[in-house]
Amino acid sequence: MTEEFVTLETAKLLKEKGFNWKCERTISCDNIIRRYDIPQSMSCCTEIDNEPVEFLCPTLYVAQKWLRETKNIHICVYNCACGYGYEISKADNGTHITSSVYEGPNDGGKWDVYEDALEAGLQEALKLI
Repeated sequence: MTEEFVTLETAKLLKEKGFNWKCERTISCDNIIRRYDIPQSMSCCTEIDNEPVEFLCPTLYVAQKWLRETKNIHICVYNCACGYGYEISKADNGTHITSSVYEGPNDGGKWDVYEDALEAGLQEALKLI
């Protein structure tokens, strides 16, 4: 089993929304993920001319947990005959916010891989903040 990390696009959205939990990995603008022995914070990420070129790169699970604990947003990935989809709700009371209705890339409008559906749900939730 391998750990799945957020993509560069999601890492950028996380930074924009205030994510600063320490991570053992960072991702650069050229999509290279680097591992560190000591967890890094955003202040350790490289900038050139005040533009970030490196971002914290948490696992999908850590990003999902951060949204739930700091923004009160829960992402639930579900499966159906067409593949995987996601629902976004308020973490404290389950109030539905949005879901992935025919947004996925496969013929059924879903994702073939659980982690791809979670990544899409993370991006959608971050855009809602």
